[in-house]
Amino acid sequence: MKINKFRIGLGIISLSLLIVGGCDFNAKNKVLAKIDNETITQAEFQAKLDRLPAYYRALAKEQKGKFLDELVNEKLFLKEAYRKGVDKNKEVKELVAEARNKIIIAKFIEEELSSAAKVSDKDVEEYYNAHKKEFISLPRFRASHILVSTQQEAKEVLERLKQPGADFSSIAKEVSIDPSKSNGGDLGYFTEGQMIPDFESACFKLEVGQTSDIVKTQFGYHIIKLTDKKPASTKTLSEVSDQIKRKILDSKKMEKLQDVIKDIRARANIKINQDFLKSEDDKNNAEQ
Repeated sequence: MKINKFRIGLGIISLSLLIVGGCDFNAKNKVLAKIDNETITQAEFQAKLDRLPAYYRALAKEQKGKFLDELVNEKLFLKEAYRKGVDKNKEVKELVAEARNKIIIAKFIEEELSSAAKVSDKDVEEYYNAHKKEFISLPRFRASHILVSTQQEAKEVLERLKQPGADFSSIAKEVSIDPSKSNGGDLGYFTEGQMIPDFESACFKLEVGQTSDIVKTQFGYHIIKLTDKKPASTKTLSEVSDQIKRKILDSKKMEKLQDVIKDIRARANIKINQDFLKSEDDKNNAEQ
């Protein structure tokens, strides 16, 4: 048996389980399906469902039949695999043992870090006050532009814009070669560093409502109109509270994990083969 085929097969089953769903039944012991002498109960169905990512659980309400059908297939695959002795395959045994170890380690780490999973409102407020620079929003600009291929075309556009009643958006839709033409040349909001330097340099010199002269970039010739500008501002504590909580929590967990590693290594008798760690060059030099 080729193990990548084995992995692919499991992947297909897992993927199909992810893209289907189920719904709640009141009776947990209710039998939903029978396969030979085995059954799938509501409790098993719900347990499988609960292990799906939240997004896929949301899809479950409309696809409970398909999800149940895949659970039936899963049991059939497993039963057939045992009948053919796949579980006795050496490589399969190694993979199962490896997966089991990783699950146990993950659960151990989860339990050890659970004590670090507390962040108070005071912690959040203190972090916010000490790191306000992290929550400053850069000035935001909004601009529209008309992009053409030649300088002569750009000059003609400028002349049209100077005419009474000229509408920047309409002219952009008519002559611009940029995809933004469908929006009348509107590029939306952006901050410094998001546009090419020559474009930004010209844009940042404009007042709101003002139109630039011809601006040449690697893409062609632009006529730019600054349509809005929002000054730099500091986000409020309420706006960034969840973000700060996650950051503090991650930091606490990392510190706790390092403490756990330090403790269990201190209680173990560890000997490292330093010769193995040497590079081939080091070994060759030592031999000479």
